[in-house]
Amino acid sequence: MRKTQAERDRADLERRLEVLKLPVVPLEHHGFLTPLDRAAMEGEPEAVGVGPDGTAFAVWRHREESRRKQVTWHFGGKEVAGAIDVETDLRVSFVQPLPEGRVVLVAARARRGAPNGEVWTRDGGLERRGHLGDAIEELQTTPSGKVWAGYFDEGALGGAGPEGHGLARFNQDLTVDWLYPRGAGLPYISDCYTLNLQGETAHFCPYTDFHIQSVSGDKVTDWGASPYQFAHSMLVSGADRAQLGGFGSEYDAVTLLRIDRDGVRRVGGQCRIVLPNGIEAQRLRYTCRGSDLHAFGKWGKWYRTSLDALSAVAGAAEV
Repeated sequence: MRKTQAERDRADLERRLEVLKLPVVPLEHHGFLTPLDRAAMEGEPEAVGVGPDGTAFAVWRHREESRRKQVTWHFGGKEVAGAIDVETDLRVSFVQPLPEGRVVLVAARARRGAPNGEVWTRDGGLERRGHLGDAIEELQTTPSGKVWAGYFDEGALGGAGPEGHGLARFNQDLTVDWLYPRGAGLPYISDCYTLNLQGETAHFCPYTDFHIQSVSGDKVTDWGASPYQFAHSMLVSGADRAQLGGFGSEYDAVTLLRIDRDGVRRVGGQCRIVLPNGIEAQRLRYTCRGSDLHAFGKWGKWYRTSLDALSAVAGAAEV
C-alpha cells in the first residue's frame, strides 16, 4: 500500500534524527574565491571547478555586460593567483584547466550540435569551440588535458549525441575521444552520479544500478554494486571509497566502502559533514578530486576535507 505524504514525512524525520546522532567531521577553511575587480564583477561566481592539482577556478559575470566574464584561479587563502578576461555568450556551468595555461568553459545545456564548450588561452584568446552534449552533470579534466563529462537523465536517456552514452571523454580540441559503451554487458548509465577523476582514471557510481565503476584508457571496470545508493559525491583512494550524500534526510551523511575480491562492502559506520563551526553543511557545491573533497559556499568560501579525515571518524563509529 502506498504511503501517504504524512507517513513519508514522518519516516524522513525519524531518519534525519538518526543522522543527526552521527559523529561529525568539520570541513576546514581553505580559502576564498574572489574576482580581481570586485566593483565590476558580481560577488557570486557563475561557475567553480577544481583542477587535477587542487587549484580552484571560478567564473565571474560582469555586473553590467553579461558577455564579459573573468576567470580566476586560486591556491588557497585570500589571494587571486591569476585571471583572464573573456567575452562569451555561454551560460557557464563548468570551468576546468587545460595544459599550457588554457581553460575550458562549458555550459550544461545545449541544443543538438550547438557549441557549448570553449577553450581559451592564457592571454584571453578564444582558441576553439565544440559541442560536448546536452545535460552535463559534472565535468573534469585530467593532467594530460582530457575532458570528461558525465550526463544527467535528460541527456543520458535517449540523447542523440555523446550524452546518450551517459559518460564521454573529449580531446583538448573538444572532439570525442571515447564514449561509454552500450550493449557491452555493463550497467546502463541513466544519470552519471559521483564522477571523480584521479590522474587519468575516471571513477563513478551511476544511477540506476549504482555499481562502482572506473575507466582507465578505454577499459571499463565494474567493481560491483554499491551497498549504499544515491550518493552525489565519491572520494577515492586505492580500494577505498567514501560516498557523500544520499536520499532525502541523508544529504550530509558519509558512508565508507572498500573494494575487495568479493565486490564492494561497507566498512565502519557513518559520519556527517558540518561547517567548521558545526552548523549544518547546506547549499554547498561539492567537487571530488581523488581523495580530496572541495566544498564551495556562498560568497566564494572554499572548504576542504579528505577521505583520511572522514575514515578516521566514520571508521571508528558503530555500525
